[in-house]
Amino acid sequence: MQDEFSVPALIGKGKFEAAVVAARIITLAEIIQIPGFIELTSEQMLRVARTATNLQWVSRPVYWMQRGRGAEWLRGVHPDYRADQVRLENEVRSELYHVVATAAAGDARLLDQLEPDGPTTVSGIRKLLELSEEGGPLHLPDSPVADTGPWRAIAASPDPSERARLAMSLWNSDFLALVPRFAATLRTRLRDVRVCNWDLEGAALLYFVEDANGDILVWVGWEPRLSVEPRPPFWATLPAAARQFLSEVHAGFTMLDGESFGLAQPSYMSTFAAWAGWPADIPDWDRDDVIASTSLLWLTGNGGDTALCTSPNLAVGEAAVLIEGDFSISELGPELDSLMLSPLL
Repeated sequence: MQDEFSVPALIGKGKFEAAVVAARIITLAEIIQIPGFIELTSEQMLRVARTATNLQWVSRPVYWMQRGRGAEWLRGVHPDYRADQVRLENEVRSELYHVVATAAAGDARLLDQLEPDGPTTVSGIRKLLELSEEGGPLHLPDSPVADTGPWRAIAASPDPSERARLAMSLWNSDFLALVPRFAATLRTRLRDVRVCNWDLEGAALLYFVEDANGDILVWVGWEPRLSVEPRPPFWATLPAAARQFLSEVHAGFTMLDGESFGLAQPSYMSTFAAWAGWPADIPDWDRDDVIASTSLLWLTGNGGDTALCTSPNLAVGEAAVLIEGDFSISELGPELDSLMLSPLL
């Protein structure tokens, strides 16, 4: 392997957040191979797999260039950074192996002390308040207001249930059929919809949805007139139902980071390589079993280790699913449905 490339010196921003990833220090692929892991209960397995003890913030270019490989593999970074990453990886590896071994032997005290996975950083009331505080980009009226835009009935209604009903009536039926489990959950757990305004973005609808624990998560649906030319690359690789939704219902429907658990704004979609911070191509990406990173249209992700893409190399209705170092081809509808539903479970 050659070392002529380097990690981009300037890390830009995502649509509303820094382009960073809450990445596992020890990959999920290694975690499930830890001796004794399969002897744990399902709840214990989830605690080990999701613990914040095994998370760190890394830049998006570094994460997708490394994509699930050990820190020793890192290239194009400062030697001190690589050495620090190797040291951190070894420390966390030693801790997790010990925790799993003692739990598998019947003593779960160390496992119970693992720092739990924190709440999502991309949605929820706390995130909404942060974005709408003085000087923030989001502006939410305190009460229903008269509005001359396409959502005037929603803006003027004083009834949360009526606002929710009016918003859902806008959705095209074939897109709802594309994500049936999320659609059914949205119909039963949607508690309110409010019209808001974003600096530089224009009007949007905020969808307040109750999760399985009774907490409220927030999705944002952008005004459809934001879906204008030029279209993103490989636009035709999206199913017609998704293109209609993005053109006529919401020009993007995501959580509050503008890119997760839905479909991003068409103006924000790009090749996967460009979204990951490598416009020319992700170093050492190409192998026989993957599609070139410049031939993938990035659609959405989970705000961390997962991305969902389409490609002209695939049939319309198929998607590439990228999770850490794994690359697989699946049906777009079920994958998008599971991704959108997952925060609510």
